[in-house]
Amino acid sequence: MTKQMKCRGSASAVRPPHAGLRMTVAAACLCGSGAALAQDGVTLYGVIDEFAQYVNTGNGYTAAINSGGQWGSRFGLKGGEDIGGGQKIEFALESGFNPNDGTLASSGSMFNRQAWVGIAGQWGKVRAGRQNSPLFNDQGGQDAFGGVTQASGMDNLTVFAFRTSNTLSYQSPEIAGFQGGLYFGFGDAGGARSAGSSQQFDLTYEHGPFAAFVAGQWLKSATATTTDRTLMAGASYAFGNATVYGGFSAVKWADLGIDSRVYGLSVKYQFNPANYVALGYAYLHDQSSQGNNADQLGLMYEYDLSKRTSFYGALSYLRNRNQAGYTLAGAANPGLPLAYPGANARGVQLGIVHRF
Repeated sequence: MTKQMKCRGSASAVRPPHAGLRMTVAAACLCGSGAALAQDGVTLYGVIDEFAQYVNTGNGYTAAINSGGQWGSRFGLKGGEDIGGGQKIEFALESGFNPNDGTLASSGSMFNRQAWVGIAGQWGKVRAGRQNSPLFNDQGGQDAFGGVTQASGMDNLTVFAFRTSNTLSYQSPEIAGFQGGLYFGFGDAGGARSAGSSQQFDLTYEHGPFAAFVAGQWLKSATATTTDRTLMAGASYAFGNATVYGGFSAVKWADLGIDSRVYGLSVKYQFNPANYVALGYAYLHDQSSQGNNADQLGLMYEYDLSKRTSFYGALSYLRNRNQAGYTLAGAANPGLPLAYPGANARGVQLGIVHRF
């Protein structure tokens, strides 16, 4: 089946922070309220990702320019207020857009990526609103590609919701290398088991050269008659300049007719702080009787021109079996459609990322 994208891209915990612009005075003017003057500060930030690709999806090669190959292009506001006692009110408002044509990523939503407010302290963090899912935050720990670009087979072959609305979450502080989170999403009409509701969790561990995580997601369908679910796990170990990754995903989405297991193995080699190369393989086994298996081999290179600008390139070959319809996608891009169900996809991707 074709992978359905669920609002791609995020300020992921496994990705580097954005550079920011302090705007306390400007925020006070925009809010038009004296209360804004009490804020510790508001940061305007963003990412622009634009790439060119040359891809064969079963009927010859096609050249195209698009956005969201390695990072979902976005702009946003984030900030907070120190309320004393080691506690702080936090918020984030984030909107995705397509720099290749200037349109918003979601025409029906002003802040389609994130829109939440919360409180943080030594005891952890509580947030309410539209949030990145824990699977999205942790996926970069599954493979050497960080779960992005068309080279990542673990990304292209795994289905999950990138964000959920009406969500209340708790994220624990780090304790002896462990950190966990619980997420409860209430349906649009309210209720923990109603249509559109969700339950999610994650547990991460990091100590020295070793890191691992496990995360799960259960989503009620629009009719509340079925539950789509994804379980994801990953681990990595660093040996000098090289890091080896292993990944696993179990996906069962009745809405899309998908019941699969995905396995991945990859390695990343950091030449120096400015550039690295990654190579990986992923295999999807269809658990149904349809035999819609798939696998992918990918190669990626990244060069950091500066702290805020980088270039990336990817080579990929994805093989679909029978009626499988997986594509060479990206961080916030569904990929070019296949010429027919079961067609293979191969291609090259060259992109630039600028953070502000």
